Amino acid sequence: MSKRQGYGQFCPISRAAELLTTRWTPLVVRELYFGSTRYSDLRRGLPRMSSALLSQRLKELEHNGILTCQPAESGTGHVYRLTDAGRALFPILESMGHWAQTHSSDDMTKDENLDPDLLMWNIRRRVTSEGIPKNQHFVVLFHFLGVPIKRSRFWLLFRDGEIEICMRDPGYETGLAVTAHIRTLTQIWLGHVPLELAIRRHELLLEGERSHVQAFSRWFNLSLLAIGNQASVSSA
Repeated sequence: MSKRQGYGQFCPISRAAELLTTRWTPLVVRELYFGSTRYSDLRRGLPRMSSALLSQRLKELEHNGILTCQPAESGTGHVYRLTDAGRALFPILESMGHWAQTHSSDDMTKDENLDPDLLMWNIRRRVTSEGIPKNQHFVVLFHFLGVPIKRSRFWLLFRDGEIEICMRDPGYETGLAVTAHIRTLTQIWLGHVPLELAIRRHELLLEGERSHVQAFSRWFNLSLLAIGNQASVSSA
């Protein structure tokens, strides 16, 4: 592996920067911390990162003791996991996220940052089964406005204690339909717009049985880095 040029300083901050401030590296650590262990999962959480660069960053992080790479028990592919050193990095990244939410003057929800695939992947990781009917398949349709038709509909399928994202209608009756502009739901996810306010303004529409509509706010959790979210990621 070729060695990148460092800062040439003994300062510990410079060493940390050499390890962490290369493009995409903090986001790879973020995905691993949030539970992605397979290459395909990492690709879903980093859809705009090339596969070649992802492979390179994984090798660099393994070389520096940030993650381990082991053959999967299934015999297909590998499993990536953060080491103790890797997990200790996340409070730093969490602080970076909170800083951006509080002090960044850049609009995180401008058009070039909106990605329905990434948003749904993150939503799926945070939802719970609280309020979801038991012992049956329950389907939630998310319909995004303001995106290409082929990327405008996603289905969350709750079954057997698992939650799956479907790119096509899974064939079961839809229990709840959620419709909103991609920017609106992203703003809700980040805590920039309160969920209740978006519903009251009809910027987010919920269609289904009354019990299913009322349960939405119980299983739809915001980003752990959302404004006003007091839960610490490092202690979650």
